[in-house]
Amino acid sequence: MTKRNNAQSANFTLGGITLGFLVSYPFYLQGSFIGGLISSGCSAGMIGGLADWFAVTALFRRPLGIRPGKIMRTEIIPQNRDRIFAALADMVQHELLSQDVLRRKLSAWDFSGMLIRVFQEREVQETVSLMLTNLVQDIWNQREPEELRRQIRELLRENIGELKLSQTLAEVIEFSIERRNIDQVLTVVCRAISQFIDQPVVQNTLKDMMEAALTRYEENNPTRKMIGMFLPSPAELALGLQEKAKKVLQDGTVAQWLKESLLQFVLELKTKTSLQERLDLFVIEALDGGLETLEAKNIFAGSFGTSTEKSSPLTEHLLVNLRNNWQGYLEKIEQNQGFRSKVNKELKGILEKQILYHHNAIGRIVREGLDPLTDDKLVELIEDKAGNDLQMIRINGSIVGGLAGMLIYLLGMVLQS
Repeated sequence: MTKRNNAQSANFTLGGITLGFLVSYPFYLQGSFIGGLISSGCSAGMIGGLADWFAVTALFRRPLGIRPGKIMRTEIIPQNRDRIFAALADMVQHELLSQDVLRRKLSAWDFSGMLIRVFQEREVQETVSLMLTNLVQDIWNQREPEELRRQIRELLRENIGELKLSQTLAEVIEFSIERRNIDQVLTVVCRAISQFIDQPVVQNTLKDMMEAALTRYEENNPTRKMIGMFLPSPAELALGLQEKAKKVLQDGTVAQWLKESLLQFVLELKTKTSLQERLDLFVIEALDGGLETLEAKNIFAGSFGTSTEKSSPLTEHLLVNLRNNWQGYLEKIEQNQGFRSKVNKELKGILEKQILYHHNAIGRIVREGLDPLTDDKLVELIEDKAGNDLQMIRINGSIVGGLAGMLIYLLGMVLQS
């Protein structure tokens, strides 16, 4: 459906009442009551229409070439560019995407389900499988076989709870980061997440979220509704957010952040006793419950045998096992609601900390996105979104002015009589 051009309607209205004034004024001079009534209404409507034309035009540019001053203010939007940008950034940071809103959205998201979908990608599976097998081979090459067999046997005994798994995990993560294995995994994971975000269902979800946030922001507040008129549509906001997310995923920003978060996690894992105890308990429960299902005992027993050579069939066996059983492992994890709940809880806890620490970055990102807009682009953007509706001010001014002029003429006639 074609949107009505209110600017054209406003011009026709102003032209019509101007013509009405020119036609009726001679009859007013001759003393005609009807001529006087129409002439008074048209003259007042013409004045109201011209005044509102000046006011609406002054929002964006210089009507009649009048420069901005203390008395006659023109180019109001370009002159207040920084204040508008600051208000928009503040609105997005503290209203649309406030910490409370983000926490509520986090509580509703199933992160374990998203991770399962990411790890169902073939490229992710191949990269992670290769990284794990390379890591196992490196550990095998750097340790004596007897010592390694002894450690694995201890892991599989009933006293598994006495192992310092948190310390071992910290060393493994550090080792993987030093050999840049983690970089490959993070790159592939970010690429898979970017492809997931690019799906139409994600854009529709973001659009619904933007619509709900804007509705909540504008509710029962005329001033906020006026500000909301200057914003892009929910679909455009969702698309912009989607493109921004894809950009930071593809340019290495997210991968670098994840790597820094891993290093911080390693540091905390080495120094915080409470985190060590929680992680030890978590890993122990996962291993203890999954040993029989994953046939870990048979894998290790068959792989190591009694060979004393440094090269072992373990890596080849592990790689084949992972390739053949990825889907089965993912299905078991998907069905293990207790494990998924713990993963969701831990990830949400990490992300809530990041929201607390980096929430101010939202306003900065909004400002960075708005700063490239020149005055002309800003005017074009706002006129495109709200200019047509603002032209209704001109139409209303002409109509209300005309009615007021007629009413004043009638009152004058009554008082004269």
